[in-house]
Amino acid sequence: MGLMRRWPWWLAALALAVAFGGLWFLVTIVVMPELNAVERAVISAITGSAYGIVMAIFLIRLRRGYGTVLQDAGFRRAVRRGVVPPDVDVEGWRRAVQQHRNQYRPLRWAAPLLYVPMTGLSVWLAVSGQPLSWIFVGLFLVMLVASLIVAPRAVRRTDAMLTELDRRARSVQ
Repeated sequence: MGLMRRWPWWLAALALAVAFGGLWFLVTIVVMPELNAVERAVISAITGSAYGIVMAIFLIRLRRGYGTVLQDAGFRRAVRRGVVPPDVDVEGWRRAVQQHRNQYRPLRWAAPLLYVPMTGLSVWLAVSGQPLSWIFVGLFLVMLVASLIVAPRAVRRTDAMLTELDRRARSVQ
């Protein structure tokens, strides 16, 4: 996604749609072997298009919320470290850091609400005769653990950055 940050939203959404459609085509080979290539391609094109539309809406909202700071290569590095670099546009960065925090804050409770039932459903499917579902059990467990670690850490770091940006804004006045 780092490279796509510089692309126009429509091109990034199109690339993600094509990639998701191609991945879906490969998945259907395993989970729906009874389909022929044309049926599989149609299903993959529909699924990829739907994913592309959802990602386009997401990218438009995301970029509008971050503003031009998202284009700055140092922004992502600064957010990962939780340190505001010197000589930044305080108002622009404050808006972008606030947007970043607003993205991660609900994940502290929403991620477990999503991944715990999905893990349970996958375990049930795997036990009831769908052995491929064990892959999803592992995937959902990894995503649950990662979200339980990443979301609180991101909120703590953005809170520290917002405190620093507020201090800088007060010192300028």
